[in-house]
Amino acid sequence: MKEKIVAFGEIMLRLSTPDYSTIDQTHSFVVNYGGGEANVAVALAHMGHKTYFMSKLPPNQLGDGAVTHLKANGVDTNYVVRGSSTIGIYFLETGFGGRPSKVIYNRKHSAITRIQEDEFDWDEIFKDATWFHISGITLALGERVRKVALRAVKEAKKHNTMVSFDFNYRSKLWTVDEAKPVYKEFIKYTDVVFASFYDANTILEIPLDDDFKGTTLSDKRRNVFPKMIEKYNLKYIFGTDRVVYSATENSLAGYYFKLDDKGLSCELTEPIRFNIYDRIGGGDAFASGVIHGLLKDFDNPQYAVRYGLNTSVLKHTIYGDASTFSCEDIETFMEANGSAEVVR
Repeated sequence: MKEKIVAFGEIMLRLSTPDYSTIDQTHSFVVNYGGGEANVAVALAHMGHKTYFMSKLPPNQLGDGAVTHLKANGVDTNYVVRGSSTIGIYFLETGFGGRPSKVIYNRKHSAITRIQEDEFDWDEIFKDATWFHISGITLALGERVRKVALRAVKEAKKHNTMVSFDFNYRSKLWTVDEAKPVYKEFIKYTDVVFASFYDANTILEIPLDDDFKGTTLSDKRRNVFPKMIEKYNLKYIFGTDRVVYSATENSLAGYYFKLDDKGLSCELTEPIRFNIYDRIGGGDAFASGVIHGLLKDFDNPQYAVRYGLNTSVLKHTIYGDASTFSCEDIETFMEANGSAEVVR
C-alpha cells in the first residue's frame, strides 16, 4: 500500500529511568524520541504506508536526532520546518507491580509552540493525501498550534482527505474547561474519532438520556455515542477498555460505533491479557492499526478494531514509543491468539 498519510504534532525527546528506578533515584536516563502523531506515522510506515510528519523542530542536534529517528523508521520529514531553539522533553518513570508509571512534561516553550500557518505549503501537503491524523495532545500546546491544526483539518476536508482525531485529553497540559470549546470546534472537521465515554460526556458535554438506567460503561457508550456521531456527522468512533492488574500486566478490549441509515452498529472485542515491557504509545499503536484496517476495507470496522487491538498489545512488548511491527507480524499474532472473534 502506498496511500499518503499525513500526521501533525510534536515529536519529543523522551528521558526514561533505567531498571524501573524512580526519577529521584536515578543518575542517568535512557534516551529516545516519540510523540502521539509521530508514533502513528512510524507505525503506519512499518505497515507499508507512505507517511509524512508535519511539525516544527529546533535547528540543532536534538532536532536533527528527531528527524533521524523519523527517517530511520520510514517517515518522510519534508513537512518538518525548523526554527526556535527548544525541543519538547518528557521524563518517564516506569512503574512496576503496584507502582504506576509517572510522566513529567517539559514542553511549554518548545519549537512547535512557535509554529505559523505560512510555514507550510498547504496544497502541496494535501493535494494527494489519503488520510490526516492528529490528537488532542497537540491541541493543548497553545493558541498558535491550535490555529495551525485547525487550518490543517480545514485543508484536509477541502482536499477530500479523511481526518482521524484521537481525543487524548491530558489534564497535565490543560483543564477540561479550556479543552471543551477547542474540541467542540475541531471535531466538526473529523471523520474517525478515537474517544471514550468521558470524552463524549464531559468534554463534548453530550448527556445521558434523562431516563437512562444502564449500569455499565458499555451501556453508557451505547447511550451517548450515537448522539455524538449524529451531532458531528462522524463515520466511526473507536476506543479501548483497559483493565490494570499491575503496572506490568493489563488487558485490553477494543470497540467501535457506527450510525448510518441502517441504524446503530457497535461491537466489543474479547479482551487480550498481556505482560508489559513499555506501555507508552499503546493508544497510538491502536490508532495506527485501526487506520490501516480502514484503509484496507473502510466498510469493515470489525477488522479494523481487531487490527488496532492486536497492534496495541504487540506495542506493549517492545521498548520505545512506537510500534515497529510489519503487517505480517501483526496478522500472525492475530491468528495465534484467536482474537479474530468479536462479541456484541
